[in-house]
Amino acid sequence: MKKIISSIFILSLLIQTSCFVKYENKKETIILNPYEEIDWGKIKRYKINFHTHTTESDGKEPFEKVISLYKLKNYSAIAITDHNKLTFPKTDNLFLIPGVEFGKNHQHHIVSLFSFEIPENIEKLKEEEILEYIDKEKGVAFFAHPGRYKKDIGWYINLFERYKNLIGIEVLNTGIQVKGKVYGDTDIWDEILKKTMPERPVWGFGNDDFHNISQFAINWNILLIEKLEEKEIRDAIKKGKFYMCSAILGTDLPHLKKIIVNKEIGKIKIYCENYKEIKWISQGNIVGYGKEINYKKSNNIKGYLRVEIHGKTGFIYLNPFGIK
Repeated sequence: MKKIISSIFILSLLIQTSCFVKYENKKETIILNPYEEIDWGKIKRYKINFHTHTTESDGKEPFEKVISLYKLKNYSAIAITDHNKLTFPKTDNLFLIPGVEFGKNHQHHIVSLFSFEIPENIEKLKEEEILEYIDKEKGVAFFAHPGRYKKDIGWYINLFERYKNLIGIEVLNTGIQVKGKVYGDTDIWDEILKKTMPERPVWGFGNDDFHNISQFAINWNILLIEKLEEKEIRDAIKKGKFYMCSAILGTDLPHLKKIIVNKEIGKIKIYCENYKEIKWISQGNIVGYGKEINYKKSNNIKGYLRVEIHGKTGFIYLNPFGIK
């Protein structure tokens, strides 16, 4: 009888030990949240267009009028990004971010912010050489209107892996949207995110690519920063502390109030007003609807999770969360 009791005790101990070991080795789900540093009660929201042209390149309006137009639409700042030329006038009307759109003809256009000089023979340089220059000058870059080109996704992945100051792509661009892709280059964005996230975030930008009045105040970015100054703007766009808005279908947009992430239970919740639908997307597929999702309980969420908030007409895209 004692031998039977002893055997039962040893077997029970082995089962408990086995369970304990499995629990200790269980992998933890980690979320990379671009909005983690945001204090939603104190943060300010700044409306900015990062892609703007004037008569200094191929725009139809002089920079004085362009600045006045964006000021009248309550923009906090713009970047004038003339082709292969720095247009940076002194003005008290609007905060200006120094920028250039590098590339012409056969080159994939690249918007560079905070880089001041133009490399020699710019039109003959390869994209890799342009990005090397931007890295060297400590600029911040994103690919402009990728839907205009027929680049292999692997081409983008290679450059994102090689150049740290290449931080995103222009998902919303008025020129692309009016030609049929109303909701922007989300297909290209998702294909890139499939390969880069969560280790290498790629942020999404929404811009007018202003050349004339028909492309005015259609897309913009809301930066979540405390002060409108170069250091905070640079930090915010490198960390993804912003979101895109589009009025291509109309100006009745949702109003995003805050985003709360509960890491213990794995829940992300969107607090929003005036919205019609919220979509959660991972691996290019819709994985949920509504104001909240649990990323620990869904087998369809891999690598990243991004959010689209649709109003009656306008819509908002958030930057992607990394899921590891």
